[in-house]
Amino acid sequence: MADKAPWGLRPLIAVLLAGMSVLVSTPAAADPVTAPEVSVSDEWEIAVFLCTPTTYGCHKRGATAKQKQALRTFLESRPELSGVRFVDRASAYESFRRDFAGNKTLLKAVRAKDLPESFRLRVKKGADRDRVLDAAVRRPGVGDAIDQAELSDDEQEAGSTPWNMSVFLCRKDSLMSPCLSGRGKAKGRAATLKEKKAIVAEIERTPGVEEYVFEDQATAYRNFAETYAGNQALVNATKVSDMPESYRLRMRPEADWNAVSRRLAQLPGVSQVLNDRCVGARFKLIVEYGLRGLPDSKVCAPRH
Repeated sequence: MADKAPWGLRPLIAVLLAGMSVLVSTPAAADPVTAPEVSVSDEWEIAVFLCTPTTYGCHKRGATAKQKQALRTFLESRPELSGVRFVDRASAYESFRRDFAGNKTLLKAVRAKDLPESFRLRVKKGADRDRVLDAAVRRPGVGDAIDQAELSDDEQEAGSTPWNMSVFLCRKDSLMSPCLSGRGKAKGRAATLKEKKAIVAEIERTPGVEEYVFEDQATAYRNFAETYAGNQALVNATKVSDMPESYRLRMRPEADWNAVSRRLAQLPGVSQVLNDRCVGARFKLIVEYGLRGLPDSKVCAPRH
């Protein structure tokens, strides 16, 4: 069982929506089962996604009918829950196509069989949500479990800044692939002064950028500590040296944010570039559809 992630790069992870409370996979076996169609709800619940052959940790096997029925019986017996509903693959796919109707590239990349079936759990007020999450994710046939309410809070906290694009720089000894290739003697080092000057020059000649600031590690840590003041354990587990330096950009609404992100991400010394539009799409893919690991070229494709 994975614990809450006390990751030093939580500001970056929070924006990526990867600072999950739980990310656990368990093995299962294959066998289909039918269920009545139920649309995906817009209300925050605990989503328990079932194994598919492509789910990490499920050993290329989907949840069996027996496992699904056992899981339903187990969940319906939990006193903390006020409701348990099943979302079948057809319903999930219909909702997915409606939510991402403007992203033709993503629609072509994801097929109905790629979406996991799920149980959605309504938790009674005052009940221990972590306990429910922990119990659900341990069951056979479960590939992932997500507390949508908690991730929604993380998204709001991470998005409470005037900046809508972040250009994260390489840190010393970073294992991010852009920091290890194409940088010559700077390989494995923090972004150099020369690299920073080139990044600034590119930012300043990009028409879609309204304003930008540089955020050093100390400033990043201070902002991080203020944002997550309610999670002192996380703050205490994080050091200033864990924080990436970055350039924070405010983009013009009419600009192609994803194109700018892709261009800046190719510059030496840049470990990763994130923008709110792409992050919002990835957030929905994870919390509503249990889809992780899709490349930015699909998730962040231009809207048609």
